[in-house]
Amino acid sequence: MPKRSTHHRPNVLLAMGWFVHEINIGVARYARGAGWILEDLASHSGVIEPHWAGDGIITLVENIDSPLIGFLEKAAVPVVDLTGQLPHLAYPRVLPDNHAIGRLAAEELAGRGFKHTAFFTFDREAPVVAERMAGFRESALAAGCTFHLLDYTGHLGEAGDRPSMIRWLAAELRKLPQPLGAMAQFDAEANLIVQACLQAGLHIPEQIAVVGVDNDPIYSELGPVPLTSVISNRELLGFRGAELLDHLMRGGPPPAAPVRVPPGGIVVRRSTDIFATDDEGVAKALRFIKENAASPLTIDAIVRASGVSRRALYSKFAKVLGRSIQAEIVRQRLNLAKNLLSSTDEKLDSIAYDSGFDGASSLSKAFRAHEGMPPSVYREKHRTLP
Repeated sequence: MPKRSTHHRPNVLLAMGWFVHEINIGVARYARGAGWILEDLASHSGVIEPHWAGDGIITLVENIDSPLIGFLEKAAVPVVDLTGQLPHLAYPRVLPDNHAIGRLAAEELAGRGFKHTAFFTFDREAPVVAERMAGFRESALAAGCTFHLLDYTGHLGEAGDRPSMIRWLAAELRKLPQPLGAMAQFDAEANLIVQACLQAGLHIPEQIAVVGVDNDPIYSELGPVPLTSVISNRELLGFRGAELLDHLMRGGPPPAAPVRVPPGGIVVRRSTDIFATDDEGVAKALRFIKENAASPLTIDAIVRASGVSRRALYSKFAKVLGRSIQAEIVRQRLNLAKNLLSSTDEKLDSIAYDSGFDGASSLSKAFRAHEGMPPSVYREKHRTLP
């Protein structure tokens, strides 16, 4: 980041339609290095000083009726929007990679043996919903899973209250094949699935496994059932938004397309912590592999943990999962390596050993074979650290 002249500190306004703590942290982290004066009163109060004069604005515009729109139209300064809710507004944007978020959730469920999946929404037309659902659906179908849409959008006018929605969702979940892996676009909506399951007497995760997005502790840690959640990387979203605004304030051109921030992995909690198979031997083997993926693993040890013969376990893996025991070991180790690559600055050798590979060369070979890229490129694309 080029150093600025010391005679002017840019005055930047956070004009948010709603307050997101992680985004503010990311913006503040960039602002400190850039020497900005940062104002965020509007993010807390919703009130914007009509005569505010500054150098740039970072915003979240939530709906077409927002008073922010008129303010932004009159502000003769660069603006960066951090939501795609109103795509017709021609502002440069930094957005989550919503397709990748949906794919990550589907991969988690498919990797745990779920053959049936569902996506729940009550706002189907919102771009964030459409994108996450598309990524989830594509990945689920590619893995050989069925896909079901739980869409409450058309019912909102009839009965938009929360109890009615949960009753509807409970009834719809009872109709779907089980075990079922379900996703919602945010943790709050995923928690509605959890509540509907409890109301319907459906067991989580044995009958319904649930994945949310944002890793918000209010829902993911403190809800009725600890919730597995995709890390949407909101702190990095704020940092990249500030980075783009700085570029624009210096006279740089806006990007031709929104800048996309990749998800930061997935945090597994009790809502998906199961392997969806009726085959007890396979389930025991999968659990043993997951718990010991970072350690030296032998087929003999996995066979002993499964309680069935070697030949039977080989056959069951091929029939139930469609992959070999060795392929499952590599898959679990790659998941560990991906999380370390995206969330740490550890060297490749260290990451390889911490995720169960023999060394950097072995890790690189696995990445090229399964991800189509070396670990360094994956880290660059999915880095969560500003």
